[in-house]
Amino acid sequence: MRGYAEALADGVIEPGQQEEVGRILLTETGRLERFVTDLLELARLDADDFRITRERTDLDALVQETARAWTQQARRQWLHLRLERPDEPVTATTDAFRVRQLLDGLLANAVRHTPPGAPVVLALRRTPTGAAELQVRDGGPGLTEDDVRIAFQPGTLRDRYAATRPTGTGLGLAIAQRLAERLGATIALRGHGPEGGAHFTVTLPGEN
Repeated sequence: MRGYAEALADGVIEPGQQEEVGRILLTETGRLERFVTDLLELARLDADDFRITRERTDLDALVQETARAWTQQARRQWLHLRLERPDEPVTATTDAFRVRQLLDGLLANAVRHTPPGAPVVLALRRTPTGAAELQVRDGGPGLTEDDVRIAFQPGTLRDRYAATRPTGTGLGLAIAQRLAERLGATIALRGHGPEGGAHFTVTLPGEN
């Protein structure tokens, strides 16, 4: 960003290349903004005053809302977004805003790594013990057992796959894990799920 900005300021960019340089700067500014936002979110999650507001939450309505919000993005990337939900209501006493934030992070990760034509799945189910399970699965390349072992460490997967796969800031999964902890939930990862790619499961204490 600095190099392109200095080139523009020094007048060494040809007039016909200014539009392309502008697009590059816009893209890189967005990337930097996401990185700074993720760093701030990690700092907030570690702060003592990070607030969780728990109330009875209709998780079925929440996953439907989330799926609607991601439908257009999936279409733009030629992905098949599928919502799986039970016939019965599933509720939990939790912070709906933070659960949505957690799902958005996992879906952003899934959409980033899933090739055109492959599926991305958002699923909700109640376990036999009464807990609520939220799943995000994809048809991407998946992860090795060693990847799974270090996946929630900031930046590790990004460093490992920067040259071969689309990557984000490298902080998204660390944020997801911290959010799950603050919600009193658990988050688990399998390297290969039913669709072939990564399979994340967030388990929240449910209500009967």
